[in-house]
Order: sequence, then structure tokens, then C-alpha cells
Amino acid sequence: MHSYSITKFFLTASMVFMANVESFRLGDQNDNDCPIIETVSPFDVDAYASAPWYIHKQAVTSYSPIEWNYCTKASYTVRKRPTFPWRYTIDVNNYAEDVDGNVFGGPLCASVGGWRRNANSSKLAVAPCFLPKLFDGPYWVVHYDESEGYALISGGQPTKDTGNGCTTGTRTNNSGLWIFLRTPQRDDEKVAMVEQLAINAGFDTSVLNDVIHQDCSYDEE
Repeated sequence: MHSYSITKFFLTASMVFMANVESFRLGDQNDNDCPIIETVSPFDVDAYASAPWYIHKQAVTSYSPIEWNYCTKASYTVRKRPTFPWRYTIDVNNYAEDVDGNVFGGPLCASVGGWRRNANSSKLAVAPCFLPKLFDGPYWVVHYDESEGYALISGGQPTKDTGNGCTTGTRTNNSGLWIFLRTPQRDDEKVAMVEQLAINAGFDTSVLNDVIHQDCSYDEE
């Protein structure tokens, strides 16, 4: 029987505090030879949030271990009114399973630019809803095509040059790389095309691992 891992969720939320020092240090800056990442412009957040996204490849982070690379989905809702008191404008719901069908994830909140007040609307920031924006982490929409049904997401500016490209971190903030499709059905050609876009942008895509969408309940959606 599926059950949310509430303990893990709140543990992950608490880790945002530990990662905040890293977030302040890195911000949107680039400390080495990694190319500056350009994000989508113009960006229609309402269209982006209009339907669920299914993750088909993702990098390992502290809040997304490889053991949870099953049935991974993200849903977004643009709020009519910001939350109180932190004024988040987007509701986020993440969903994942492990090989035994146990369910992980839960609600988060997002805003455009976060505490950095970045005017680029495709540079979102995400945090647990009970935390102020000071503790949010970057969520950048690097490529997005609604008609083709794909998106490439980075957890901010990559700063680690591996020799095969650049990566973000693996902790809570300033971490992650994802390939999204609008459907859970695998389209290998489309996934490969988005991965090539990531390579062209300067990412090391060897950090990406496949997500399996098979026998998924998606919490009986």
C-alpha cells in the first residue's frame, strides 16, 4: 500500500537551512569556466503549469536519491493569491515511488526569482511553503517547448567543471538536472534531443539517470 514518507519530506525541508550558506555563496554567479546558462525567454508560466510533467531523466540530489527514480512526476498550479506570509505564487507537488511502490514527495511552494528578485520569469525558486524565500533554491527552465511537450530544468547555474561539461551540486539548493516530458510514455528520440540541448548548453549529462514509468499509480490520479 502506498504511503507518503512524511519524515523524509520534513527532513529534506530542514536540510534547506544547511544548504543556505551554499545558496548565498553561489547565487547566480559562476566561479569558473562553466558557461553562463541562458534560460527561456519569453516564458509563459501559466502554460508551463497547465498540465503535469513526467520526469524521464534526473540527476541524483539529497532530496531525490536514485532509489526514487520510479514514476516521478511534478505538478504546478499558479495561485490566484500569494501565500501568507511569504508570498509564494506557485504551488508545487512532487511525486515519486521506489521499486516497492512506496510513495515519496509532497507539497512545496515556488515564486518567480525568489528572494533574489530576479526579473527573469523562467528563473523560478522553490522551497517548503513554511520557509521564507531566503531559504529557497533555484529552479531554472533552460529549455521548454509546449507544443513538443518537453522541458530541461536545472537547479541553477552549474559551477563544477568535470571535464565533460559542468554540473550543479548534489545537496538541496543549487542542485539537480531534469528532463521533463508531458507524458509518462517514454519517447527515446525526444529524451535524446533534450539531452543534446543540455550538452550544447554546457552541462555534463553523465549525471542523468533514467526514471522508470511502469505500473505507476501516480497516487491514483
